[in-house]
Amino acid sequence: DAASDNNFDGVADQTVSVTTVDNDVAGFTVVELEGSTAVDESGTTDTFTVVLNAQPDSDVVLSIISSDTGEATVTSSLTFTSANWDTAQTVTVTGADDDLVDGTVSSTTTISVNDASSDNNFDAVADQAVSVSTTDDDVAGFTVIETEGSTGVDESGTTDSFIVVLNAQPDSNVVLSITSSDAGEVTVTGTVTFTSANWDTAQTVTVTGVDDDIIDGTINSTITVTIVDAISDDDFDNVTDQTVTASTTDDDVAGFTITETESGTEVNESSTTDTFRVVLNAQPTSDVQISVTSADTGEVTVSPATLTFTAANWNTPQTVTATGINDSVDDESQITAVTLSIVDGNSDDDFDNVADQAVSVTTTDNDTAGFTVIESGGSTGVNEDGETDSFTVVLNSEPISDVVIAISSDDTDESTVSPGSLTFTSANWDSPQTVIVTGADDDLADGTQNSTVTISVVDLSSDDSFDPLDDQSFTVTTADNDIAGFTITETEGSTEVDESGDTDTFNVVLDAQPANDVVLSITSSDTGEATVISSLTFTSQNWNNPQTVTVTGADDSLLDGSQSSVVTISVNVQNTSEEFDAVADQTVSVTTTDDDVAGFTIVELEGSTEVDESGDTDTFTVVLNAQPTSDVVITIVSSDTGEATVTSTLTFTPANWDTPQIATITGIDDDIIDGSQTSTITVSVDDANSDDDFDGVADQTVSVSTTDDDVAGFTITETEGSTTVTEAGS
Repeated sequence: DAASDNNFDGVADQTVSVTTVDNDVAGFTVVELEGSTAVDESGTTDTFTVVLNAQPDSDVVLSIISSDTGEATVTSSLTFTSANWDTAQTVTVTGADDDLVDGTVSSTTTISVNDASSDNNFDAVADQAVSVSTTDDDVAGFTVIETEGSTGVDESGTTDSFIVVLNAQPDSNVVLSITSSDAGEVTVTGTVTFTSANWDTAQTVTVTGVDDDIIDGTINSTITVTIVDAISDDDFDNVTDQTVTASTTDDDVAGFTITETESGTEVNESSTTDTFRVVLNAQPTSDVQISVTSADTGEVTVSPATLTFTAANWNTPQTVTATGINDSVDDESQITAVTLSIVDGNSDDDFDNVADQAVSVTTTDNDTAGFTVIESGGSTGVNEDGETDSFTVVLNSEPISDVVIAISSDDTDESTVSPGSLTFTSANWDSPQTVIVTGADDDLADGTQNSTVTISVVDLSSDDSFDPLDDQSFTVTTADNDIAGFTITETEGSTEVDESGDTDTFNVVLDAQPANDVVLSITSSDTGEATVISSLTFTSQNWNNPQTVTVTGADDSLLDGSQSSVVTISVNVQNTSEEFDAVADQTVSVTTTDDDVAGFTIVELEGSTEVDESGDTDTFTVVLNAQPTSDVVITIVSSDTGEATVTSTLTFTPANWDTPQIATITGIDDDIIDGSQTSTITVSVDDANSDDDFDGVADQTVSVSTTDDDVAGFTITETEGSTTVTEAGS
């Protein structure tokens, strides 16, 4: 209507019945691109198209089946409808990888109507087939994969590995031979066998480094993997060999090894020896010479001085002998480096850069720090007169630095030493030095005294190895020249006093200084003639200060003339320093001049003697002037007994000589009127009966005045006051 004349818009439809004879036959057409279908095992595809030959009444399902899905796979089905029946649909054929080395394999893809799911008109349609060729991508071969991309071992026997796997599945076993081009560098697994079951399982080939002792650096060797044709799948016969380069790191380092006996090298200064051995660590290509030197040939020497190793004896240890050297130095155990060095000019160049090695050799010192003291004559003795003796000191071993020896006396009042110190050096250590010991005068009477001389190391000024030394000492005997005693000095050479109390002195001083007080007892043999102080005390301080002993004359009244007495000076042992105990007594003779003169003394009472004729008395006394040794008889005679009478005698004895005796004068009545008369009383010694010393004593007289009592007249005196008589004539 829309495209027609409107006038026709209402025209009614009309029908014509047409009978069409069907020329469409149920079927389908397969068209291969390029006329064939080919794929390969790498998974490539090819296609062909299918289209129905006639429109179906209902769906037509075509099944697509590969006769060998191990070679090729296809779309599983195509469905055509009545709408798309004439639109060609593509079937994709994909190569299937089967890992087999089987060359190009043909398979058939069959296209058939799935009757159950298709228009019945197509049920009788015959199947059609497309021939598919699958090109084999499986090449006979094997793959080698190195761990971390390379293979390296070293000569210590380390291992590395690579894996081998077949590239394709064999029909029968494939045997691979693994060989090393240099079994002196690496060894490998001998063979690897793959089967059709394990062909794709990688097998490990172990590469092991081989120690060859040669310093050859890193060596590359070739490991060849080869198909053993005779016992392998024929498809693999032409497979090319493959190689792996294995680098073997050399563990042979140019060097040498020193082996010490018992893990250390020790000698001593008595020339003992010890040894150590030397061997190369790797085989040289030419000789290797090693020099052996001692850093201190004063401690240790070595032999031989050189060692020569060849390519033949490089691994045979050679012995070096170290010998201890005696050096006299007390240096304790010394460690000396014995250095072993490659002599470059005479050695394989590979050894030129080998570092020196040293062996520490301990030399045990047989020199003991010490010093020896030798007393001349085996002992040391001096005396206080300044006599000397000596001793020597010498070191026992050589010091590294100076050694100062101090010399001291513990009693310089007995002995002194000179010099006070000695210095020994490494040059003079073995030369004895002399020390003089001198006796010291100490004034003490102390007998032979012992003092100690000490010899000691001055640590701060001396080689440290001498610091621990003990002091040495010996005894010095000092003979005493001080004799215990005392000296008496008399004034003017003698000691004299008299009985008037006159004094004289003498001095006493000790001959030697005492250790303690010395008490001297002073005694007089006759204190009636002379007296002295009882004692003197000397101390260790005043011993040499003379002390004075005063001798005093004693008045004994005896008429004995000059008398000698002895003053004894003796040590009071109980109170005196013991060294004076045996000192002998000493005496001083003292002369005492007698002041006693034979005589007598008359003493008149009131200075005169008077009596009267009445028989009155008066007295005077008589006493001797000195003591007699025997009686002294004094006679008393009146010159006028008619005037006065006296006692006729007086007798003095040594006992009463100094006791005045009374002479009584009695007036005598003479009946004469003669006034006062003077008479003389003569007193004289009766020589015959008296001590002879008194014989020459002069007479003495006493004037007696007798008062006359006679008066002219007479006196009658009655006896008893009365006069009575008897007729008998009495």
